[in-house]
Amino acid sequence: MNASLKNNPLSAMGMQQEIVAQAVPDDERVWVPQADGVWFRPLMLNTVSGGWFNLLRVRKSGVLSRHRHPMAVYGYVLKGNWRYLEHDWIAEEGGFVYEPPGEVHTLIVDEGV
Repeated sequence: MNASLKNNPLSAMGMQQEIVAQAVPDDERVWVPQADGVWFRPLMLNTVSGGWFNLLRVRKSGVLSRHRHPMAVYGYVLKGNWRYLEHDWIAEEGGFVYEPPGEVHTLIVDEGV
């Protein structure tokens, strides 16, 4: 067997074994504008399953319009807090959020965050 395939069997499927990157970058150019005061930072785009991982940065209070995602969403709050209009919980710093695929929600960032 090829030594590189033996050490990394995922490479035979065209997949990378692991990725280590600075998630919160020093370079502002990697943030993609999404709405006024809202940016996202792509971390991984899966061209096989259609899934993705990204960071969402919100720098002011407001509402991100009602929407849904085709796949499950897993979130971890690095700083601040936010909520969904359709639910009675608040995602706070250090909190984990799971959304099932297709769940409809309206992101709210309240004043003072």
